[in-house]
Amino acid sequence: MKNVIVRSLSGIVYIALILAGIFCGKIAFLALTTVFALLGVIEFQNITMGKAASPIQALSRCWDLLAAVSLCMASNLYTQPQWLILSELIVLISYILVRFILSLYDKTPGAFANVGWSVLSIAYIALPMFLLNLFYSDTDYSRYLILTMFVMIWLNDTGAYCVGSLLGKHRLFPRLSPKKSWEGFFGGLVFCVGAGIGAFYLIPENNSLIAWICYGTAICLLSTWGDLFESMLKRSHGIKDSGHLIPGHGGILDRIDSLLFASWGTFILLCL
Repeated sequence: MKNVIVRSLSGIVYIALILAGIFCGKIAFLALTTVFALLGVIEFQNITMGKAASPIQALSRCWDLLAAVSLCMASNLYTQPQWLILSELIVLISYILVRFILSLYDKTPGAFANVGWSVLSIAYIALPMFLLNLFYSDTDYSRYLILTMFVMIWLNDTGAYCVGSLLGKHRLFPRLSPKKSWEGFFGGLVFCVGAGIGAFYLIPENNSLIAWICYGTAICLLSTWGDLFESMLKRSHGIKDSGHLIPGHGGILDRIDSLLFASWGTFILLCL
């Protein structure tokens, strides 16, 4: 009973922070996504590389975190696309070049592998947070779109859990997540599509009903893949939770794993 209460309270705080970030303007949303990026990169690197064992490793980790912050902040510096793209390219190229150079001074046996983990942490966590900032603006449509994305992610988890618990018999991906079922997947899909239909009627400056149904389907798929990808990360390193940051929920990656994939899909669909 105590665990349920703790899990519920921490979940409420997590949702409240997200809602505040979405509806309190660009600075609040930038702060929210930057914190997600920093905590996610730190957690990912602790899982894959362990604690920094030398000053050069500590310096490399700091450089990774600086790159994560720079990616998030650069998306808010320019309104003209050409300058925005140029600034992001400069950040990424500078980050990769310096990170490669720093690895030359790391005398540990895992120096080469650690470069790969560092770059992957930026691609996996910081880039999706950059994309969220890229399509956020101080307009009702932008805020409601991002809110709808979060709601779809949450409903996908809820639908998959409820339907899977009641009817789940056919394993969806037993190698990575033995508890996930096809029945649960389709339950989450119904919830996401339902959210898309609701968004069609509730959000001003709306897209077509077909577009919202396609969006709900895409978020369901991407959320599931994002969850499975993080499961693969944890299984490959023999851990159950990515961390202990959020009481009753695990680490930050356990909470944003679906978001990391869904933000890519949202950006692509917006471009299309």
